[in-house]
Amino acid sequence: MRSKLLKGCALLCLGLGLGVAWVASKNAIATVSPEGFKLTAVQPTGAFQSEASCFHVGGYDAFIARIRGRNSAWKPKLWMLPWIFPRENYEQAQATLDCRSVSYESDGLAISGWMVAPKRPPGTRLPVLIFNRGGNGSFGALTFAAAMTHLFPYAQEGFLVLASNYRGVHEDDPLKNGQDEFGGADVRDVERLLALVDRLPQADPDNVFMLGVSRGVMMSYLVARNTDRIRALAAINGDADLEAGLAFRPEMERVFSVRMPEYATRKSELLAQRSVLRWAEELPRDMPILMLHGSQDVRVDPSNGPRLKQRLDEIGHPNKLVTYANDDHFLRKNRDAARAEVVAWFRAHAKPAAAAVAVAEAVAL
Repeated sequence: MRSKLLKGCALLCLGLGLGVAWVASKNAIATVSPEGFKLTAVQPTGAFQSEASCFHVGGYDAFIARIRGRNSAWKPKLWMLPWIFPRENYEQAQATLDCRSVSYESDGLAISGWMVAPKRPPGTRLPVLIFNRGGNGSFGALTFAAAMTHLFPYAQEGFLVLASNYRGVHEDDPLKNGQDEFGGADVRDVERLLALVDRLPQADPDNVFMLGVSRGVMMSYLVARNTDRIRALAAINGDADLEAGLAFRPEMERVFSVRMPEYATRKSELLAQRSVLRWAEELPRDMPILMLHGSQDVRVDPSNGPRLKQRLDEIGHPNKLVTYANDDHFLRKNRDAARAEVVAWFRAHAKPAAAAVAVAEAVAL
């Protein structure tokens, strides 16, 4: 009797599941329309090879319909879309932000990236934040979903955010998109963004900041080493000594050996070139550095923060270290607090806008 009852319940649950999935599939197909696949038109800035809006003409419903139309109705995440991408967040962003998927030239290669800025009247100059992502190759690439999570909040704080996916993110076409060298020639893809700042009419070239996350911290230090344009830098869970980091996380050897040219014969040299602890004295002295670390990070040794702080203190380089107890590589428990710390750091080291300086001087007279 009990086995028959269990069998009946199982069949009933299966039937209900199939019915719900069928309804969801029908609804997903029904909501896809030709208009939903159109993106909002944008006025080109002229700084990029190509640029297109992130937002759909049909708004949130068209955005969700497009995701459903590209995926099987059986994928569990499709049921979670309203929670993963809340309507309120999307619609607020569409109303207040100018978000663009862009491509630009670097060393003759086509590099993909993002520009996100708050909507402001013409003539407004915005401080620039260059965001350097983590990961390598296509792993960790900045998608629209990642842009919503990592870039939108800073644009909503008033920054014009630029982010590169680095060369090699499209790994199937190295002739067109290049190869990721994990801190080699790909550093020039970030340096290229600095040059593009001067071609963006809404960008304030005197207030350029840089934020690196994980691998992006290494990229940030490598760029900062050769320029005096970065007013302040922030680093979240970055590795300051790659060779020492291998003892903490040996599996990174596979990434290094695949990404770094000539790694087999020049290992120590290549790792030293990418390790800020080896050449911290070459960073611009007037570029203050904020370091944020999670004490339970299992991807990057949390001791990187104290070790780099000690070195920066020894050479008199302005810096601040914040360690979040019991937090991970992504600072999941303190994401908002960490973001507020970064924003406050940049604002504290911003150069007053030229117009504000002129007004202050006039008042003084």
